[in-house]
Amino acid sequence: MTMSRHPSPELMARYVAGTLSPAAALVVESHLALCGDCAAAHRDMLALAGVLVERLSPSELDARLFERTLARLDEKRPATARPPARRPARDLGIRLPAPIADRATSGWRWMGPGMAYARLDVPEDPRTNLVLLKIAANRRMPTHGHSGEELTLVLQGAFEDEHGRCAAGDLAEEDDDTHHTPVVTGEETCICLASIEGRLRPHGLIGRLVSPLIGL
Repeated sequence: MTMSRHPSPELMARYVAGTLSPAAALVVESHLALCGDCAAAHRDMLALAGVLVERLSPSELDARLFERTLARLDEKRPATARPPARRPARDLGIRLPAPIADRATSGWRWMGPGMAYARLDVPEDPRTNLVLLKIAANRRMPTHGHSGEELTLVLQGAFEDEHGRCAAGDLAEEDDDTHHTPVVTGEETCICLASIEGRLRPHGLIGRLVSPLIGL
């Protein structure tokens, strides 16, 4: 698998630091499962981070920290809400990368002519949508922007937009300053994994009508 678009250095640094949302981290982790070069770079960054941590000078702890910790053990914890029931895993007709292979999904749902989506359960990240998008060959998605960060990993096929071509294994990064019109190229259906913070901002009437119905 030949790839041309990889996580930016800034995105990789956020992934290593653990500051990405869980859904976005799964997209990056799925790319690492497909790209040996990025996986090696990730290992190097972890090793460097370990060296830097070892070189940090120890900090003095508050003398009352131990007492405060013991006091908190006696505090009554608030009742936690019961986690939502997990949806059953479904066969989506594609081999998924290991980081998301065991995630329960909604199954494919219609989102427009030649287009479908499937939600992946990420209960630890209720504010970010993690979805699979399936777009038929030669199909054009509505022009749209974003109200937050969007990471898109191509799992099958390819698409082109104003920023270039994305084929299998490539990872595209979008934010609230970008707008694009993805068009599937070639004769193969394009399937992507995407983490979407906030909402898509479709420009056309049809996109604005469909977006609330599918919750993206």
